[in-house]
Amino acid sequence: MSDRTDLLIRVASYYYEDDMTQTDIAKVLDLSRPTVAKMLKEAREKGIVRITIEKRFSKSNELNRKQDHIARKYDLDTVLITESGSTDDETKARIGDLCARFVEDRLDKIETLGISWGTTLKAYVDAAGYFNCPHLSIVPMIGGVGLSEIEWHSNHLAFTLGQKYNAKSSFFYAPAIAENIEIKQALYNSQIIQEVLEAGRNVDLAIIGVGNPRQSKTYRDMGYISELEEKEIINRDVIGDILTTFYNSEGEPVETSLSERMIGPSINDIKNIKDIVVIASGESKIISIQALLKVDIIDHLIIDEEIANHL
Repeated sequence: MSDRTDLLIRVASYYYEDDMTQTDIAKVLDLSRPTVAKMLKEAREKGIVRITIEKRFSKSNELNRKQDHIARKYDLDTVLITESGSTDDETKARIGDLCARFVEDRLDKIETLGISWGTTLKAYVDAAGYFNCPHLSIVPMIGGVGLSEIEWHSNHLAFTLGQKYNAKSSFFYAPAIAENIEIKQALYNSQIIQEVLEAGRNVDLAIIGVGNPRQSKTYRDMGYISELEEKEIINRDVIGDILTTFYNSEGEPVETSLSERMIGPSINDIKNIKDIVVIASGESKIISIQALLKVDIIDHLIIDEEIANHL
């Protein structure tokens, strides 16, 4: 080993292993500080020093950069991104965990928390921790009664979340989708429904899932959508839904025979909510999120990497 190589090793060892400053190394070896800097560079170039970045931290930094970029691009307060899982359920579980951490950091700052419905909202409720928040009220923001898949309905989710947070929870005494317009109107005339609707419009923070009715497994599994309604959604260029509103690629509301029977706040109602968190995952939601970003509703966005890459 040459004297030069030996000196490079000593300089690199002092700097990387002993945490000595370049100035201290220069004093010990009777060198100038610029010389020490050049030798550290030479040690890297010759392979004496090899700097590696742990992959998981590298991935975290990559996601952080995407979060910052999307937040600036779309003028959002918060963007949180998780890696996509090997299955849809795994990805939703990761979204739910991110959402839980986001909300729980703010529990002492809010008094009312609104939640919508669906499988992604269930993932959030499943991931929620246990807190003591007697000051907090959980408000279901869409009709919460159904005959199937009750664990996805807003009432069940609000009640479960209320138990976890030791908080109060309201009840939405109506189905998410009425059988017909007459039944919907009768329910809307009820004072108890008007009260919960008004509470939903005025929550401090709302957690809302976004769907794509063209490909929605939730609507099908709940038995809410007929073949004729599916065709109508396609013919009317519907690409997304949020609470009771279906919308097109520009984020503009589109009335359909299905949406006009839905019970809950409209897209115009929720525009005045203080803070709105939208959560979504999967390729089918990409166009739904892109359209919603055009109408300035979202304050905080929690998504998987698949959606993030397109944004």
